[in-house]
Amino acid sequence: MKILDACDNQRGAVLVIGLIFMAILSIMGTAAYLTTSSELMISRNYKTAKAAFYAAEAGVEEARERLRGSNSDANYAGDPDASPDQWWSAYILTSSSWQTPDDPNYDSNYQNYIPTTTSHTATAITANSLQSNISYWVKIRHKREYDAEQEGHTTTSTHYFDNDGSTSTHSAADPGNIIYYGYGNPATPTTAVQFTTSGATEHKPVEIIRAYGSRSNSSKIIEVEVVRNPGPVIKAAIYARGNVTVNGNSARINGNDAGTCGGVNKPPVYTKTPATTSADPVTLLGNPNTATSGPDDLNIAGYVSSLKASAIITITSDVNGTNFGSATNFVTCYCDATAFHPLGLDMRNSTGYGILLVEGDLTMAGGFNWNGLVLCTGTLTFSGGGPNSINIQGAMLANNTVTLNGGINVTYDSCMVDNSLNNATLSILSWKQS
Repeated sequence: MKILDACDNQRGAVLVIGLIFMAILSIMGTAAYLTTSSELMISRNYKTAKAAFYAAEAGVEEARERLRGSNSDANYAGDPDASPDQWWSAYILTSSSWQTPDDPNYDSNYQNYIPTTTSHTATAITANSLQSNISYWVKIRHKREYDAEQEGHTTTSTHYFDNDGSTSTHSAADPGNIIYYGYGNPATPTTAVQFTTSGATEHKPVEIIRAYGSRSNSSKIIEVEVVRNPGPVIKAAIYARGNVTVNGNSARINGNDAGTCGGVNKPPVYTKTPATTSADPVTLLGNPNTATSGPDDLNIAGYVSSLKASAIITITSDVNGTNFGSATNFVTCYCDATAFHPLGLDMRNSTGYGILLVEGDLTMAGGFNWNGLVLCTGTLTFSGGGPNSINIQGAMLANNTVTLNGGINVTYDSCMVDNSLNNATLSILSWKQS
């Protein structure tokens, strides 16, 4: 009986149960701690990874910005040579502690410039970025045939129009010719494409930007291909979809390139068939030295639409005695002449450098000079007051008719066209994260 009483004795059970609960709670607490620690670590890693990614994006944007303009700009980071070099490359660094082994693809065959405000061909390692609060470094170089082949280009699966006379494959040591972006395919003369050429071209290379961003122990790599806006197709010193009429004998229209920026001599006037040019007995020069016509139907309204995003000056009334830009500061001007003047925009006694974009009609009167591009979606009228009273150095395009009265001097100039387009933001053709 006493043995049974001992077995029925429940004294101490509470202690055992309490210990079991404490053990369970300890296990749960440890699990919660480990889970929280893991989540905090994941969150911290995610934040540093995102910060590194954003740093790489910042590097891409600085490179895009510093590829605008020309070699005359202090912060320019593009190829400083007038004729692009296939081995050109440049670095943008936010830290002077960067070393060449930090670039896993460093190649001494490249020029490896580290451009500064005093020298665009400097090679000494120095922090040359426009900012210092974000950690990244960037390498910029021209795209070559080998780069396209690495992405899958073949003679049967083309990524660009191969117009350099060679169809051989290439290597890192022999990367082939530079790939340009513009109107380089004669079969599609009004469509911008990537292309190679064995001769001169007025178009610019496709640029490869590779940006390395870092934050704490995290790093990200972004690679993009960017291109400059090629602008409109330049068929002649004057292009019109309608008739071109010249009144009087004081006009001079010259399609021979007055610049040295890769342009080729063009006709003085090109009209879209069936439009014609009535220009006797004015002076017409170029290749050929007569007005021509053909099937090319340029989308001038489309060009205006794509270029007006870079306009820094909006014209809202007729212009008399106002100057725009300068020889060292080309600007883009935009005017919706259909909104404020029923007869279109009237400009006189003024000088401009850059791109003039007009939606609607445009009249240029005596004492007017423009250096660069003029695009008009309506009718273009020149009203000169004497010999050479209106001077256009660059190229002009009109969607309708063009009428020239009096002293007019229009000369094609590839450098004026080039300078006009240099300040446009570079467009991204491709983007990938490595």
